[in-house]
Amino acid sequence: MNDKKSIIIEHYIERVKDFNIPEYQVLDWESQDAQEARFKTLIEHFDIKGSILLDVGCGLGHLAEYIDKKNIDTYYIGIDIMPEMIERAKKKVFKNINPQFMTIDFFKTSDIEDDFDYIYSSGIFNLNLGNNEEFLKNALKNFLIAARKGVCFNLLDISCKEKYGDKYYYYKKDEVFNIVCDIVKNLDLKCKIKISDEYLSNDFSVFIDML
Repeated sequence: MNDKKSIIIEHYIERVKDFNIPEYQVLDWESQDAQEARFKTLIEHFDIKGSILLDVGCGLGHLAEYIDKKNIDTYYIGIDIMPEMIERAKKKVFKNINPQFMTIDFFKTSDIEDDFDYIYSSGIFNLNLGNNEEFLKNALKNFLIAARKGVCFNLLDISCKEKYGDKYYYYKKDEVFNIVCDIVKNLDLKCKIKISDEYLSNDFSVFIDML
């Protein structure tokens, strides 16, 4: 994971220190609208009101801002491996929620317990890290162990590979669906799996509801 961590930090470090560029560019998204389209899909699928939500790779806290804007009563916890991201997120003002931001590596710490209703992760699987599918499988297993009600993550679709190039990693929906099914089966969980791709042309979200 150290090599992956180095790639991630190297990719984002100069951007997160630059306060003159839009925040969505810091996180490598196309636009704020695209970012919020992912959040909207999450909110419409899961009823997170009154729930504990863990945002893995929270970046600058944009999901927390979206939830705050929508005035959804949720206990939000955002974690990221980069303290520079967390420092900026902590400086933001929230009116309706009291988000908690922490510098934590979800995949390294023993402090993470199964105390979350929902786990969400946006973008952490997009950079080409060398063995993304292995990373995805290990991460998903950990997510499913730690979440009580559901898990959601999004991925770049294989159809946009020519557009964005080899810096990123792309996924086929049917292959991801099979990966999720295998992990759920191995963990002996009862889940409903849904892939949503109508909100953006280059992206899809995977929802796993615990039954």
